[in-house]
Amino acid sequence: MPVSELQDIDLLREFLTRDRVGNAYLLGDLDPAYLPFCNWYGLTNDQHELEALALLYTGLSLPVLLSVGPLDREEAARCFDALFTQIKDKLPPRFWVHAWEHHRPWFDKHFHAGHLQRMIRMSLRREDYRAPTTEVHARRLGHPDTAAIMQLYHFYPDNFFEPYQLETGLYFGVDKPGGGGLAAIAGVHVFSQTYDIAAIGNLVVHPDFRRRGFATATTARLLGELFESTSLVTLNVQEGNTAAIGTYEKFGFSHHHVYYEGIVNVGKPF
Repeated sequence: MPVSELQDIDLLREFLTRDRVGNAYLLGDLDPAYLPFCNWYGLTNDQHELEALALLYTGLSLPVLLSVGPLDREEAARCFDALFTQIKDKLPPRFWVHAWEHHRPWFDKHFHAGHLQRMIRMSLRREDYRAPTTEVHARRLGHPDTAAIMQLYHFYPDNFFEPYQLETGLYFGVDKPGGGGLAAIAGVHVFSQTYDIAAIGNLVVHPDFRRRGFATATTARLLGELFESTSLVTLNVQEGNTAAIGTYEKFGFSHHHVYYEGIVNVGKPF
């Protein structure tokens, strides 16, 4: 089964839209805003049909590898053994990975994974959105806020924020009462009107300002903005973070699947 680098956008779109929620990040990355940072590797069968796909996204300081493959475990084993064997030498020595729960064994077989966290993919459609009532003001953030943003993200070193993401106009924050920086931020990882999808993330609250409704305010402002131009929003949340999951469920988010994410080395183990 040959593996090749793909550039056929129509082929990729058709393959990824079979599960828009599960493939939200990859589908959003087909947008022209993200496409220059993407390397797509596809495994095809004898009928030239796409069976498995890996995306290496290089638009962040730490590259990210995302994969799509069969749901059946035996089929996944066959496909990922072939796919990873053929692309391993094309990958950076260190990257972040998103691996569906039933695909993880083949990441462990081919790479050296550290502590991978169990995560939940959640999704919300426009018609199911339940907007909360809040008196907290969340404002749009821009490049003049970069220093304050980076200061807040210092508390969360696993964030995936890059200053160029502010150019989407889809980052919102709550200022600390009395000034002196930001108390909360919410933004997007990917956003595509072309493919009618968004993945929100980099949602953080300063440890000194929790339980004040700041996360609700920033997320509500972001969702309200997104649903003016797209109908499907997804997010990822750590499986054991019951407070965050409960907040997202109040907005109308529902569970889709469990996956693992974390840092992987191609060469030497940790």
